[in-house]
Amino acid sequence: MQITKREFLKKLGLGGAAVATGAAFGDEYVPITGRLPEGSCGDPENVWFGKHIFPLPRTMEDGASAFLKDGKVIQPAREVPVFHETDVVVVGGGPAGFAAAVSAARTGARVALVERYGSLGGLFTNGMVLIVLATCAKNDGSWSLVTRGVCEEFMLRAGKFGRDFCSLPEPACPNRHWQPTVDPEAAKVIMDEMIAENKVEMFFHSWGVDVIQDGDAVKGVVFESKQGRQAILAREVVDCTGDADMLFLAGGDYSQVTCPISTVFRWANMDTINPPQGAKATFPLHGNEGNPDARWGHSGMLTGNGLSVRDLSAAEVKWRKANWQTVLSMRSTPGWEKVYTSNSASQIGARQSRLIAAEYVMGRKEIVEESDKIRDCIGWCGVDGPHKAFRVSYRQILPKKVDHLLCAGRCLGKGDSIDTFRLIAPCFMTGQAAGVAAGLAAKKGVSPRALAYSDIAKALDAQNVYHD
Repeated sequence: MQITKREFLKKLGLGGAAVATGAAFGDEYVPITGRLPEGSCGDPENVWFGKHIFPLPRTMEDGASAFLKDGKVIQPAREVPVFHETDVVVVGGGPAGFAAAVSAARTGARVALVERYGSLGGLFTNGMVLIVLATCAKNDGSWSLVTRGVCEEFMLRAGKFGRDFCSLPEPACPNRHWQPTVDPEAAKVIMDEMIAENKVEMFFHSWGVDVIQDGDAVKGVVFESKQGRQAILAREVVDCTGDADMLFLAGGDYSQVTCPISTVFRWANMDTINPPQGAKATFPLHGNEGNPDARWGHSGMLTGNGLSVRDLSAAEVKWRKANWQTVLSMRSTPGWEKVYTSNSASQIGARQSRLIAAEYVMGRKEIVEESDKIRDCIGWCGVDGPHKAFRVSYRQILPKKVDHLLCAGRCLGKGDSIDTFRLIAPCFMTGQAAGVAAGLAAKKGVSPRALAYSDIAKALDAQNVYHD
């Protein structure tokens, strides 16, 4: 039996109000009385939609196009308009960039954050790597939280939503191992709220494509969006792109490694699984999410170059097909008929690419032999599988050669330590330290290289960062 949209809304108890206000499910036509607002050029027969349509003056002008000359593509010089000016600009809105922006703002600096996707969290949310690992140290059989500051604040906020959205230990006491899985949509909202509370200028759908440079000094960044190429002038830049894109564009030194590339899927109706008694579980069961309906994971890893669009594209296709085949196989297996893919990651999981040449690079040897000797500690990486918790040096986020630029996140360390530095909690921690240093440097009018560690330590203390 077919029913009208009006009847459908009435069955939900929304009929009159929904029709009157133009509310709808999806992007379907809804009858609405009234006329278009003055100046609208929308369809008068579809006021619900047409009331949003107004003419605009052209907001962009195209410059001279690239051209071929002697077989080479030449791009003419053009002026890049200044879009914004600030004290600190952070490029990349993953856990590192989010923490950098919040912590820089808390030093009193004006901060802008540039992010290529439409939400914060990077591989944590858009990549659906949902577990916050490497948060704690273990001593004498007891756990202690060492990744404090913004990371702890974020986890506690997520925990308030309840176990369906965050599997934080209950109670979240100091002697428990914190490694919660957080619902990606809840995480995005929390990050939006914290960015707004700290008055960070947020620019989504914007991809950092160049730096503004005077010798070795970085003076800001150029980003690309639907508005074309525009510039942000800043006293300090924090590179949280994950791939050290800003460092690369500034001529900084780095090494490059391959990585395992995968993409994550989330399965729904995992609480309906009811295989026949005695049957062997062919597929993975629930997992570590708080929500019993959901499970997240990936189909496998492909070794590749995290900067190669061919490798990234091939991995997207390969793992999407593999997941689809897995789900079809599940649904044809007794007891698994209701499982389906609820969503797939919008950001592919390239775990590393460029690793910066920092003033002090912490590989596994340095971590094991020298962590206890570090006197410029900016925070801790917690326990990660076989690796103990360790201190991180300020010099690890300070690149050689380039001034007024700090780096945080998965571009740190060496090939044998990146598997710790890339994890969510260490990204929060290194991002917060970079944001604090950038904010202080901007206020003092000096390069981050010239900051006294005592000033950094005092600011970290003020933001509840553990760095003993």
